[in-house]
Amino acid sequence: MIQTAVVNGVGVYNYTDANGNPATLTVTRLDGNPLGWTTTYDNLTAPAWDISPWTEPSDTIPGEKTGLRFTFSSPVNAFGLEIGDWATCCYEATRPAAIQSTYGVPAEGSGLWIRFNGGAATLPANALSENDNPGWVAESRFTNFIGAIDDSGSFTTVDFWGDGFGEALYAGGTLRFAAIRRGAIGGTVAPVPAVSDTGLLAGLLGIAAFGAYRMRRRAIR
Repeated sequence: MIQTAVVNGVGVYNYTDANGNPATLTVTRLDGNPLGWTTTYDNLTAPAWDISPWTEPSDTIPGEKTGLRFTFSSPVNAFGLEIGDWATCCYEATRPAAIQSTYGVPAEGSGLWIRFNGGAATLPANALSENDNPGWVAESRFTNFIGAIDDSGSFTTVDFWGDGFGEALYAGGTLRFAAIRRGAIGGTVAPVPAVSDTGLLAGLLGIAAFGAYRMRRRAIR
């Protein structure tokens, strides 16, 4: 069953896990600071936290400490959130050579990073222009849903941040997550056009499957 948590500014959201037990989703900042205020943005379904990128000396990956950590008290293997204002500018910053080689990422771009269970971070989306944002292409809006499914395992933490230094970035809206049957569907992370009356994809599985298609198609180009 897909669970939802509508962001309302607090850091802890209650839900019922796949076994029918009470569970919590806790949201914190990776730099240890308070979550702070939320804001509305365009057609996001609920408020979002400001995670506008900047870099700190303690960053493992530039921009990391501006991001959020989502911690589940009961493991899940599907997760998604809404983002706003990604890929509006700031594509020219050059990532350090060590980051490029370690993570196999492009030298430039406004990227979205994600990491599960404290493992290796990945860069599932990287924009070199506004046309790399599917929401802009489909609906002339800088809003997206980004979802991930891992049906071979599970996770209890998800870290998410951006590295488009100089642009705003918001994350939150309606969070969606689930524990799905293993082997049910292949997993990926990719942004899709977001949450309008005509563009909303109601189920997390449907969103993630569409994202997988988009990810493969873009990789071929």
